[in-house]
Amino acid sequence: MNTARIAATAFTLTLTAAATVVAASNDAHALGPVYSGTGWKINAPGITHIDTAPWQIAFHDTTSRSKLTPYLNKTAAELSSYLGVKITVTTRIVPITRGTCVTGHTISYRYMSKPDPNYPNRSFTGACGNALHAADGAYVYINSDYWLKTRNFSEPVRMNVIWHESAHAIGLGHPATCPTNSAGLRPLMCADTYKDLRTRRYSPYEATAFKQLVKNRLYTVTAVGER
Repeated sequence: MNTARIAATAFTLTLTAAATVVAASNDAHALGPVYSGTGWKINAPGITHIDTAPWQIAFHDTTSRSKLTPYLNKTAAELSSYLGVKITVTTRIVPITRGTCVTGHTISYRYMSKPDPNYPNRSFTGACGNALHAADGAYVYINSDYWLKTRNFSEPVRMNVIWHESAHAIGLGHPATCPTNSAGLRPLMCADTYKDLRTRRYSPYEATAFKQLVKNRLYTVTAVGER
């Protein structure tokens, strides 16, 4: 049996089917994987797509869990609805260190003051892909100073920060183009400082990016029977 020919045929059929699916979609941009568009960007080549495995949200410590769980229950539900994968907020404690990947489809959040001393107003995320460049896990640092009364951060801004960093965790980046809507607001992922986070929750631009993370899965073929 010519296994090479079988593999090549399977590969061709898979790509043909994938091209058909993408071409049929109104928001597909090309016959192949797409990593960016107006107002959105996927962090390729490190992360190109999201697979079907379920995700878990964990916490660095009990303080982080207590403070962030009410927000992340809502974030996880919204991400699940866009991505079509199960994202569960757990009670797990998964300590994190900046620069060290969290894997196994787990995102661990840490709530702490000034997690980046060089940028005291900053929150940040480190996201990692697996060998197939699927989103596989992340650590997220949320700046607890946003809750200080003396800082006068509004609740919508705090929500925007958490939603923004959570989108980084599953593979979105800061777009190269940042359009504005009729109210002058930009897509949530365009923001690079808390003052720019004004749209609250995911916009249609992030929704397009999430859909493309799913579509790009069709172009990740390794061997017969594997994807």
